[in-house]
Amino acid sequence: MNFAIIVAAGKSKRMGKNANKVFLPLLNKPMIYYTIKIFQDCQAIDEIIIVTQKNDIKRINEIKNQYNFNKIKNIVVGGKERQNSVHNGLMSIKNAKNDSVVVVHNGSNPLVKENEIAECINAAKKYGAAVVGFQLKDTIKKIKKDFVEKTIDRTNVFQVQTPQAIKYGLFAEAFKNANKNKLRFTDDVSLVEAMGKKAKIVDCSYENIKITTNDDLEIAEGILMKRCNASSFRIGFGQDSHKFSQDKNRQLILGGYIIPNEIGLEANSDGDVILHALFNTISSAIGERSLGYYSDAMFKKGITNSNEYLKIILTKLNQTNLKINNVSISIEASKPRLERYTDKIKQSLSKILKIDKERIGINYTSGEELTAFGQGKGMQCFVMISVI
Repeated sequence: MNFAIIVAAGKSKRMGKNANKVFLPLLNKPMIYYTIKIFQDCQAIDEIIIVTQKNDIKRINEIKNQYNFNKIKNIVVGGKERQNSVHNGLMSIKNAKNDSVVVVHNGSNPLVKENEIAECINAAKKYGAAVVGFQLKDTIKKIKKDFVEKTIDRTNVFQVQTPQAIKYGLFAEAFKNANKNKLRFTDDVSLVEAMGKKAKIVDCSYENIKITTNDDLEIAEGILMKRCNASSFRIGFGQDSHKFSQDKNRQLILGGYIIPNEIGLEANSDGDVILHALFNTISSAIGERSLGYYSDAMFKKGITNSNEYLKIILTKLNQTNLKINNVSISIEASKPRLERYTDKIKQSLSKILKIDKERIGINYTSGEELTAFGQGKGMQCFVMISVI
C-alpha cells in the first residue's frame, strides 16, 4: 500500500494571515481542496492522512464530507514544526509494511500533477527515497553583507518541492536517527540523506509551486484557469420579469436587498426578479429544472422569500462540486433609478452566494420606451454566470 501525508498545519506567517492559508479560496474552492483531490484521484495512493492544527480538524472534516474524499483515513494534529507534524502523520499509519511507500506533500502545493506523484512513488520503490524538483533557470548569486560574493554554478542545482516519497521502514529509521542526534530539517528526504542514503530526483513541472505569498495565489489561480476544460467550466443563462404591483405597500426587493421607498413587483413570492433570474441561471448551468417547478409548491406552503427558493438550487450546485466563479446581471427598467443601490445589492448577493462582491457585475438599461419595461410597466432581469 502507498500512503499520502498531506501537511496542512502551518501558521501562514509569510502571508500575513491569521487563518491557515490552505483554506484561502482558489477559484472559489479552498486551496486544500485541489491538493487533496489530486491524491484522491491518484490510483497509486491508497490512503490519505491529513496533518493540521487542532482547531482546523472540523474544517478538514467538512471538506472531506462535502467532496467525498473517502481516501482520507485519519486527520492528525500537527506539531511545533513541520518535521514534528510529518512524524505525527507517519506514526498514525498502522497498516504499513517496511516496503510501503509514504508520500509527504504540502497542503500549500495544490498544483502537483498525478503523474508526478506516481513517478515519485515508483522512484522511491526502486531507490528507497525520491523527491520532485526542477532545475533552476535563473542565475544564482551568493551574497555576503549585501554584495555578491560569487556566482553559483547552476548546472546541478535543483529546487525541490513536494511530493517527497520514502519507504516506510526507511522513513521510520530516519526519524529515529534524527531524534537521537537532534537533527532538524525543513524537508523530508534530508532525514534520509543524514543517514548517508541517497534520494532520487524526479523532474516536475515549474507549475508545482508552494504558495507562500499573495502573489503566489494569483499565479496559482491563473494556472488553474488554464487547466480548466469544457467538462469543468460551464456557463449559465437565465431571465425573469415582473410587472409593478398596484399595492403601494409592497416592497421592492432586488438581490435580497430592500430598495427603500419604491413600489415592489407583482408576484406570488416577494418578486425578487434578480434572485428568480439567478435561480434559472444556475439551473441552466447544471441541467436542473426551472424556478417554477419548485416555487409553486413552496408558495402553497406559505414560503414567499425568494432567498429560500434560491437555497434549493445552490444546494444542488454544491452537490455537483461546482462553484460560482462570477455573476453578470443586466436589468431593464425605466424606473426606479437603481445605480445608487448597486453596492448594497452586490453586498447582499455576495453574502447569499458566498463569493466576493468583485465577482458580481450589475448594469442597467432604461429600455428607451421600446418595451413594457422601458415604458415603466415592470422590470426584466437577465443573468449570466460561469461555474467551475
